[in-house]
Amino acid sequence: MGKATDTFRKLPWCHNCAQAVANNWRQLYDNPDTILDELAMKGTGRAEGGICGALYAAQKALPQFEKEITDKFCEIAGDTTCMAIKQKAKTSCPVCVETADILIEEFSSK
Repeated sequence: MGKATDTFRKLPWCHNCAQAVANNWRQLYDNPDTILDELAMKGTGRAEGGICGALYAAQKALPQFEKEITDKFCEIAGDTTCMAIKQKAKTSCPVCVETADILIEEFSSK
């Protein structure tokens, strides 16, 4: 399997953070054929509550581990909302995408 960062903001895909994570883990979603369209407007802090799109995609991939994924993501990225991650924690978007990717890999094997 590739990495979520392989399609994040890179041609020809230009996926946002949520789409990049979902693209790498399509088989985990209830609706794998439409998930990228559904997440098109969830990147750059536009997910519910302003949370990071990469985190949002990870939560949707494994809803049974939402709390654990959120807690570990916050520990690594410094927060859960896009604005706070960028301004306060100074964590880059590619790091958030990679973090969500790693967390899905970790929790999907449980």
